[in-house]
This record gives sequence, structure tokens and C-alpha cells, in this order.
Amino acid sequence: MIDLLRRYPLGMVLSVLGHAGIAALLFVVLEQEYGDDRQQDGSGTEPVQAVLLNSLEVSEEVAKLEALLNEAVLPDNQPPALQTPEEKPPEEKPPENDVATPPEPPEDDSQQRERLLQAEQERIRQAEEKRLAEQLLQAEQEAERKRQEEELRQETLRAEEEKRKLEAEAERLRVEAEQQRLAEEQAAEQKRQEEAEQKRLAEEAEQQRLAEAEQKRLAEEEQKRLAEEAAIKLREEEAEQQRLQELERERLAEEAELKRLEEVEEKRLAEEAEAQRLAEEAEQKRLAEELEKKRLEEEAEQKRLAEEMERKRLEQEAEQKRLAEELEKKRLEEEAEQQRLAEELEKKRLEEEAEQKRLAEELERKRQEEEAEQQRLAEEAEKKRLEEEAEQKRIAEEIERKRVEEEAEKKRLAEEAEQKRIAEELERKRLEEEAEQKRLAEEAEREREIAEQKRIAEEAAIKAEADRQRQEGIKAAAAAEAKAKRARLLRKKKQLEQQWVDSIRRAVTRKFRAPAGVRSGTGCVVYATLVYPNEVVDVQVTRCSGGGAIMARAVEKAVLSTRPFPAPPHKAVFQRRLEFTFELP
Repeated sequence: MIDLLRRYPLGMVLSVLGHAGIAALLFVVLEQEYGDDRQQDGSGTEPVQAVLLNSLEVSEEVAKLEALLNEAVLPDNQPPALQTPEEKPPEEKPPENDVATPPEPPEDDSQQRERLLQAEQERIRQAEEKRLAEQLLQAEQEAERKRQEEELRQETLRAEEEKRKLEAEAERLRVEAEQQRLAEEQAAEQKRQEEAEQKRLAEEAEQQRLAEAEQKRLAEEEQKRLAEEAAIKLREEEAEQQRLQELERERLAEEAELKRLEEVEEKRLAEEAEAQRLAEEAEQKRLAEELEKKRLEEEAEQKRLAEEMERKRLEQEAEQKRLAEELEKKRLEEEAEQQRLAEELEKKRLEEEAEQKRLAEELERKRQEEEAEQQRLAEEAEKKRLEEEAEQKRIAEEIERKRVEEEAEKKRLAEEAEQKRIAEELERKRLEEEAEQKRLAEEAEREREIAEQKRIAEEAAIKAEADRQRQEGIKAAAAAEAKAKRARLLRKKKQLEQQWVDSIRRAVTRKFRAPAGVRSGTGCVVYATLVYPNEVVDVQVTRCSGGGAIMARAVEKAVLSTRPFPAPPHKAVFQRRLEFTFELP
């Protein structure tokens, strides 16, 4: 109805006034007809009951009214007699010789009816204008209410979307923190293992050093004992050489075992870290050089001792017989001690190998568990990402479906309004044609009313001018309302744009890592090229107020880490070339 009024304001007003005039005329005629009957019957005044009529009944009543009006205007030779409510019509009498004086024409009643009709038309017009104004006000209030509800719904959807994004961001940060914690624990475990390995190597080196020191001490004692003894027999010399050979074999066996352990350790360390392997190789080389140096020193010492013993052999042959039994006994004791030490070393070696195997298995198990945990976290993150993408797709489809439904509803309402307008236009044209036909039929009979029609035409022109001015006022009000609505929409768009840019700025701030030496308040202008809705394809950082290229690179890195940007709350807010200022808090 509002759309029809805005499209055809003059036609609607004329149609309403025409219907109101017909109803008022019908009301006046019926009031006079039935009022005279009641006065003649002495029944008093009663209120006129309103009757609902369609267009056909109105046309019939209009024809009756025209007939009544024609009867009211009688010719001069047949004037009706004036009657009072208390008098009855006199009976007809035969004409007498006296000439009867003709009564005056009923001009006062016709003028009174005309004034009443005009007053009633004016009252109905005012009531109709008031009703139209109330309908316009109600329509505007309803439109404003719907607009506020739509804005509230959009704001609610935006808040829910923002909440979902914040929850997704919190979940992502939690996963990153968990991964970082696992990485730190893994690094700490690796460091602890390296420290334990270094400690073990240090203990082995210390044990080897102590063993070598003990061997050296024993050798020195043996040399001192041989120096203090007066003579050493040949058998003692042979026994000493045999003992030295056994010690050499044990030393070589220990070196071989140490080398084997070192090779196993080198292989394990090579798999863990190349740098550690190089360090171990350097340490092994140093140890080998030290062992070789000690071996050469021992061989030189043995050679010297052999020469000295050869020199003293002749001098000590007599003493050798006496000391033979003592040396044999001591040899047997030393062999038993050496066998015991060898058994202890073998037992310790087996325990160390078992411990190394257990540690290797424990490390492998932890590595597999960590890999399984990382794979599980990656699968959960991928699953959550797919769920979020599906939810976003569902929301987009729901919004598109609602948009299509709203467009279909608007189209249907527009078609209904157009059909209604066409029907009303046809009805109006039909009424206008009927009025025109009636006017043409009455034109010959109303030539004497040309002056009255001219006056009515002038009043109609004045009224039309007033209607035109009123319509211009309505159009001006509608234009002002449209301008205000555009301004509100523009403010709303700017508000949504600002909210979107603020959300992007907050996301970049969370990712930003300030370089050393950059003060608070330093800012840069960021130009981001986007692909709808929020994918970043290019970033340019310019006009930094401090920090120079370092600050620009840090800001660019933070912007790229924020990809994808928070989605715009509405498609109209999206900007392919987005500009915003980032300032260090």
C-alpha cells in the first residue's frame, strides 16, 4: 500500500476522495428520506445505520441519488408545497375562481443540502488524510523495527562468528604451546642423555686413567724392587717377560674392547648429531695418541729394563736359585689376582653393555611415542581445520539460502503489489469512464449549471494544487528519509570496516615480535592485497616512524603470520587493497 501511495499519490488521493464523496452524498440523501418519514410518523430521530456496499451497489445508489436530486429540482409550473412536521398534506380541491399564488422555489433546502454535503466531504477528507498519515506512520515504524531487528541479527551473527574465531585462535595457540612444550621436553631429554653419555665417558676415562696409574705404580714398584734386590735370576727375567707379555695382551684386549665400544658409541652419536660425532672422534684420536705414547714409553722402559736385567743376570745367578721358589709363589699369586681382575672387568663390561642396550631401547620407545603423539596432534589439528571449513561453508550456504528466500519474498510482494496496483488502476479507470459517460449524459441537462461547474472546477484546481503541494511535501519527506537511510547505511558500513580493521590489527599485534631497540609508539603503514574473503596475497610495509627496515620486516613477518585475516562481517565491507596503520603498543 505504501509503495502504491508513493508511485501514484495523486490517483490514490483522488480515488479516496471520490469514494468518500459518494458515501457522504448517500448518507445525506438517506438521512433526509428516512428522516422525513420518521417525522411524519412521529417516531422521533434515530441514528443512521452504516451499510457496507460494494462498487456495484454504490453505482446503483448513485443513480438513485441522481433521480432524487432531479425530483428535488422541480419545474416552475409544478412547485412542491412546503410542509411542517405537524401538518399533513392537504387534499386536492377543485379550482376556484380566485387565482392561486405560486409558492417560492425550494432554493433554501437545496443550498442547505449542498452545504451539508460539502461539510461532510470535508470531514471525510480530513478523516481519510488522518488515517493515511497514521498508516504511513505505522508503516515507517514497522520498517524501522524490522531494520533494527535485522541489524541486531547481523550483530548477533557477527558476535558469534567473532567468538568462534577467538575459540579457534585459542585452540590453535594451545596446540602450538603443546607442540613447543613437547619439543622443549625432547630437547631437554636429549640434552640429559648427552650429559649422561659425557659423564659415562668421563668415568670410563677416569677408570682407565686409574688403571694406567695403577699399572705404572706397580711397574715402578717392580723396578724399585728389582733395583733394591742384589740380583735377578734368569727365571725371574723370563717370568717377568711372560708377565709383561700377558699384560700387553690384556692391554691389547682392553684396547680392542675399548675400540669396539667406541665404534658402537660413535655410530649412535653419529645418528644423533654430526657435531657430537666429530667431538667424539677427536677425543678418541687424542686417547689413542696418548695410549700409543704410553705404549711406546712402556716398550722403551721394558727395553731398558731388559738391558739392565741382562747386565745384572750374570751377577744374580746365585741369588736366582734362592729366589726361584719365592718368585714362583709370587707369580702364582699375581696370576690369581690378574684372573680375578679380568673376571671383574668382564662382568662390568657385560653390565655396561646391558645398560647401554636398555637405554637405547628406552630412547627408541620414547622417540616412537613422541612421533605417535605428534602424528595424533597433527591429525587432530587437520580434523579441526576440516570441521571449521565445513562450518564456514554451512554458514555461507545458510546466508545464501536466506538471501535467495528474501529476494524471492521481495519479488513476490512486488508482484502482488503490482497486481494490486493494476487492479486498482483498472477499477479507477472503470470508475472514471463511468463518471465520464455519466457526465456526458448529463451535460445537456446541466447547461444552466455552467457557472456552478466553473466554480467547482476552480475549487478542484485549488484542491489539486494543494494536493500537489502535499505530494511534493511527501516526496521531499521520502527523499529526506532515503538520504538519512543512506547516511545510516554509510555510517554502519564505516563502523563495520573499522571493526574489521581493528580485528586485523589485534591479530597482527598478537603475532608481532618487536625487534631490539624499537620504542613503544613506533608505527608503520601496511598495504595488504586480499582475495575474498580473507586470503592475503601480498603485503607492503611503508612509512615507518622508527626502526627502519628492521621494523618494516618485523611488521611484514607478523602480517604474513596472521594469514588468513579475520573474515569481514559483510561482503560490502571487503576491500581488495586494504590499508591500515600498525602501531607498537
